[in-house]
Amino acid sequence: MKRKENLQKISLSLFVLLISLLGIGILFYLTYHLDNKYTYKGRDVTVLADGWDFYPEYDRLPANGTATVLPDTDRPITIGEFGTFRSFHKDASPFGSAVYRKQLYLEPSPKGWLLELPEIFSASRVYINGTLVRSYGSLAKDTYNIHIQNTLILLPSGYVEIVIEAANYSHYYSGLIYPPLVGEADAITKLETGRLIFYGLLCFFSLGCAIVSFSVWFRRRIDPLYAAYGLLCFFFAVHISYPLIHWSGINWGEMPYVIEDTAWFAIFACMNVLTYQLPGQHKHRYGYLLCYAFSIGMAALPLPAFYILFPLCPKFIPVYSFLAAVAKIIMSIYLILVSVSGTLRNPQQVWLLSGNAVFGLGILIDYLTAGRFEPLRFGWQTEYCGFIMVLLFTVLISDYNRRILIQRQYLMDHLQDEVNRKTAWLTSMLEERKQFLSAVAHDLKAPVAAINTYIDYIRMSGIGSDEELLHYLDIIDHKSSQIQNNVQSLQLFHTQTSHKSAPEIFDCVEFLKYIYQETVSYADANGIYYQTELPEGPVYLFGHKESLFCAFENMIVNATEHTPYEGTIRLAAAFINDTLKITLSDNGEGIQPEDLPQIFHYEFSTKKGEGLCGLGLYFTKISIEEYGGSINVESRPGMGTTFYITFPIAHMNTPG
Repeated sequence: MKRKENLQKISLSLFVLLISLLGIGILFYLTYHLDNKYTYKGRDVTVLADGWDFYPEYDRLPANGTATVLPDTDRPITIGEFGTFRSFHKDASPFGSAVYRKQLYLEPSPKGWLLELPEIFSASRVYINGTLVRSYGSLAKDTYNIHIQNTLILLPSGYVEIVIEAANYSHYYSGLIYPPLVGEADAITKLETGRLIFYGLLCFFSLGCAIVSFSVWFRRRIDPLYAAYGLLCFFFAVHISYPLIHWSGINWGEMPYVIEDTAWFAIFACMNVLTYQLPGQHKHRYGYLLCYAFSIGMAALPLPAFYILFPLCPKFIPVYSFLAAVAKIIMSIYLILVSVSGTLRNPQQVWLLSGNAVFGLGILIDYLTAGRFEPLRFGWQTEYCGFIMVLLFTVLISDYNRRILIQRQYLMDHLQDEVNRKTAWLTSMLEERKQFLSAVAHDLKAPVAAINTYIDYIRMSGIGSDEELLHYLDIIDHKSSQIQNNVQSLQLFHTQTSHKSAPEIFDCVEFLKYIYQETVSYADANGIYYQTELPEGPVYLFGHKESLFCAFENMIVNATEHTPYEGTIRLAAAFINDTLKITLSDNGEGIQPEDLPQIFHYEFSTKKGEGLCGLGLYFTKISIEEYGGSINVESRPGMGTTFYITFPIAHMNTPG
């Protein structure tokens, strides 16, 4: 049976991988043949991909940039054939300059012609029929300044010569890499509008998911999955926003490429966290930590690489480019393998496997088609895969959130049952312990009484009595008295904590009046004034009246014992919101500061005589706290003592 289950899990993983590969294959096939500048056969726009004259390391053109200064070339190139200038340098440096020239004829058109010039990864100048029409950055090596921007240029009808001069002394891409487009103004405008809408939708959808996820994480904080998913969506939105930046005209220098590379590896770091955390079974911990540390290190590398390493050591540029490409491939393979492993343990993680597989396979196939694909209308194939990955992780995080909500709802639905069950169990356990203590006290009472009887008999008969025997009898008598006091304490504890009836809701105002009536005689007998200040309306409490009566009686008896003749005891109550506050104060002798923290302890008493001591206030405290109340005390020697008691008010519908 287990072998069959394993085969089913393996089959499921392979099926998901094949479906993902098939989906990526279909996507790449459609985009390659229907949205590829290099395979486009339509008539509304013309792709200027081939037939370019190329002049590497050509001296800078004169100010008028006339085409007559450029000699003919024997081997025209295709744009995208050379990604950098390093093919023309013995040291493989991508730094240098080059000139591109394209000649074409445009039929007269009432709509006019537009040249769509995509980002040139360098400082550049653009000449149309010998006239400088665009200048971005500074081409001179000593004053080099990069400015990368997409642009539209109005072209005249008839013979047109396009000359582009480019120079790079800062990063690994160089010159004109993406083919320009020529078409009538409305066709080019429509095409660029559709592209910006496409990137805008991808960017702002991902950004919206990030904002929602961050808001959930800020409320919960303890769950890192929402933060990881939010960062994943945020970095994908940053990565996908580069066309919007390039069309904005803002000169950010190399920073867009720093941000783009950083965002790539930050996406991998977030995917790694989600892939590790979402299955709930934390396997491959060391592989996860290694991949996470590597992706974070790669995310931190572009900034110092572009601004420190590249200017100081141009030979490091191809190393960086190779390292970045290999790192993406390795991490893609790792995430796919970990997802396969996760699916083998939990078949429900197929969405995770599919998301990693789509993204990873997209990167792998993108490298296989490098230099042969550039989108005409919409986006790059890896951007489709990245967005599909975001959607799949959105499904995963939504399912994760759904499971959390179901668990919480289950806990809420069964919380009262669980509380009742635990309460019943605790009540039963406490009752059993009380019965046990009562039985122990009862069983010890007779032997202790017998011991005391025999001690008294020996003393009275004087049989063989001497000084040493009497000394031992005193010791036995003392220890027997201690045992007898402990037995009485156990019996008193059982009496005070046992209830003959169920708790009830009662009017506390009437209850305090009853306490006053029952205890006023204690004050009268000692010549003490006894005052009350109670609210008028009914205030309801929940509890056992007999237990609470004993608690207040203990405090009042203590007050009469420590308040002098013609002193005052005051019992007051007030309710604020849902809390009843009761104060019991006297102007007696007070409590010493060192004794104040101990007065509620069951072994503490200021009385030095024999017998039960220290249990009164202890029972008072546990009786009040049994019903959700609290008791605190303030006292100053010679000034008096005040007890503060609070209870939660019980809500009920009162008549009228």
